Amino acid sequence: MPTYNMHFEITTYSESDNGMHYAEDYSFWKRLIEHFLSGMDTFEIHCWEDEQAVVDEIIQQMKNVICRIEGKVLIVKGEMTDKAKNFLLSNPLNAAGQLKWFSVFLYCNGNILFSSEHYGTEFTGSGLNVEQKEFFISTLPEDISVLEW
Repeated sequence: MPTYNMHFEITTYSESDNGMHYAEDYSFWKRLIEHFLSGMDTFEIHCWEDEQAVVDEIIQQMKNVICRIEGKVLIVKGEMTDKAKNFLLSNPLNAAGQLKWFSVFLYCNGNILFSSEHYGTEFTGSGLNVEQKEFFISTLPEDISVLEW
């Protein structure tokens, strides 16, 4: 059975006050992330140092996480528990309707199989089967560029 490594990038962005790119609509987020949570054992969330409130929220909601700083990036990593799954699904957007997290990585056995980066405007899937590949394409907005290798 063939597998695919793919990168998807949303090409139409909403306006932002901070110069960052955000999707115009994140209605796809819950369906996409929920699909890829199955079978994952670890999550990792990256935020910029000036987004300390977002990191504090993660720490308050999920007590057993490891936090570290790499340059100007705050990294929170933890076990993929039911509580973590619920957190990723239930409150991902800020007051402006934008994804709170700069990057989200989902791991299985130490390998990153799914990533959402640049505030949910870029996605990578590793070792996708044909159904997962088609799911990505059918779930993301139509205005995406796709790279396959």
